[in-house]
Amino acid sequence: MLSNSPGSMGFEAAPFKLTNEYVDVMGGPTSAGYKQFKDLCKEAFQALRKEAERIIMLVDLMGRENRMPCFSAGVQQATNALRSRFVLQMGKREAEEWMDELVAKSLGSYYTRL
Repeated sequence: MLSNSPGSMGFEAAPFKLTNEYVDVMGGPTSAGYKQFKDLCKEAFQALRKEAERIIMLVDLMGRENRMPCFSAGVQQATNALRSRFVLQMGKREAEEWMDELVAKSLGSYYTRL
């Protein structure tokens, strides 16, 4: 969430880890379970967006004098990057479409298998 990647590889190509096995457990990419997963992702993202400024403020407070790698470029850099991930410039419908794209990009991404 604050820029670190697993294994300290310095990059994360997939938006989040969503393996084919996870989707199989939900019933496959055309199943009701997978649709519910996507709907819940969008609902959770909208809930987080409503509280974005509070979350960013907490990260800002946490980052002061913090030596964690995610703050190595400075607190302002970390909070700006976090703010951009909330896509606050988008309306609700646009943000839901954006989340659908993130899920689609994550599904079975080569990088989630590394």
